[in-house]
Amino acid sequence: MERQRVRRCLDGLTPTQHQAVTLAYYGGRTYREVAEELGAPLGTVMTRIRDGLLRLRDCLGVAA
Repeated sequence: MERQRVRRCLDGLTPTQHQAVTLAYYGGRTYREVAEELGAPLGTVMTRIRDGLLRLRDCLGVAA
């Protein structure tokens, strides 16, 4: 059941956030590796992941 909630919340992310978060946390890649794979600047990838994690937190109802 928890897995379904996480999956639903992941689907609520923007495509770029979803891709970056998935590569980093499910793919085990570092932020730098994610940036290289996506061909994006490191700072941009860090922001996408941070924003995606914040949205996941809010969607899952986790207290900050």
